[in-house]
Amino acid sequence: MRPYIQKILIYLLVSLTVCLLIIPSGFAAPAPVISGFPLDTNETLSDGFSWNATTFGGFNYPVNKHKDFVASENWWGERLQYVEKDGQDELGKGHPGNHVIGEDELVYTTRPFSSKYELVSDLGLNANTTPKELGGMFYYKLPWFGKPYLVVGNDSTRLANLVMDQKSDDKETLKAGDSWDLGSNYSLVVNQVDVDGEKVWFSLDKDGKEVESGIVNTSGSVADKTFTATADFGDKKDQLYFITYVDSVFTSATDSFAVFKYTWLIDKDKVMLIENGNEYQGFEVKEASENEIVLKNSNSITLTLDKDKKNYFTDSWYFQTSDEGKGSTSPEGYVIYPATDVTVEDKAVSGVNKSKNASNDPASNDPASNESVSNESVSNESASSAPSAPLLENKAEEPKDINSSLPDEKAETSTSAKTSGFKLLAGVLGITLCQYFIKRRG
Repeated sequence: MRPYIQKILIYLLVSLTVCLLIIPSGFAAPAPVISGFPLDTNETLSDGFSWNATTFGGFNYPVNKHKDFVASENWWGERLQYVEKDGQDELGKGHPGNHVIGEDELVYTTRPFSSKYELVSDLGLNANTTPKELGGMFYYKLPWFGKPYLVVGNDSTRLANLVMDQKSDDKETLKAGDSWDLGSNYSLVVNQVDVDGEKVWFSLDKDGKEVESGIVNTSGSVADKTFTATADFGDKKDQLYFITYVDSVFTSATDSFAVFKYTWLIDKDKVMLIENGNEYQGFEVKEASENEIVLKNSNSITLTLDKDKKNYFTDSWYFQTSDEGKGSTSPEGYVIYPATDVTVEDKAVSGVNKSKNASNDPASNDPASNESVSNESVSNESASSAPSAPLLENKAEEPKDINSSLPDEKAETSTSAKTSGFKLLAGVLGITLCQYFIKRRG
């Protein structure tokens, strides 16, 4: 090997070793960014500035609904559009340098989409075999600034949180006396398991008080195994808010157990009412109907043409642009796209099983088998920020779990130890290679 090549390699290895050794173990990378499809102001007509769930990841996007989300007519989900109001200095090809979006020119529209109950989907039920208490095979959700809410009574102006939606591959195995935390202060309590009679008696509690109670026969039909609860809320009568299905009961050496599946629960005590004139995150509601909500920006938005500038138009969504004339086919034009930062959750800290008796299932040693439904590990910030809205009923906020914000000491220690070990290994490797090349050169 030539001497100058050896010198270059030695320099690179030493530099890499030094960098690895001096980087602090607590170094945090910048927050990931979700970017929308970029458009050039010199190539796009004014009515072409629009983004939906397939072109902007900040919007809620169930992949199984793709064809309905992108259909030209009767599309579902969210859409952000620029709509020129006065015909002067419009954004786009006619005026590529315009960087002001006037009041009411940025339009956010959202429409509900259907979801099939997990009970119906996994058991392959149809309109004839679905328990009549469900009121049908589907329920509806409405994406609202990136977060899906449940539509109460098929009315998009009434929105509630979906507290629990137990997936088909999940189950909760409980014995008499066990309490399963469902979220939002709701819990399912098993009162008695009768294995000989193949029955289970349980209650749905809220804030420690019984709300519903039922006895399910596990030897019967799907309808017999299914328990439902309805109530009047959101200005609607007899609305379904709770479903659970008792798959089976069995006995171990010491206890009797019941297996719960397909549990579905919405928070009936907190319903968000959407009305014309309400404001949310810089947008005013212009149209509020059962099938569509339309909002427009309350104030004009002046874009700073700087590739490093975030031009916020909601609490967490912003427009990013290129520098003026950069990236565009015009010296005055620019490239523009919506974006949002994302929060990466540490599952070691937040992915905690809500069941108080997670290890009670003697039939399974899989620790994941009893886990309750967890949130996505990567979530849009807009999804985690609850919009302000009038509440039809209880306005009290949910108590926050102070333990959820505490760091996992064991996880941090483990990560730090691994990082330090990696740096040490890299340092030793770098020094060894340096010595090797020096010896060969000699």
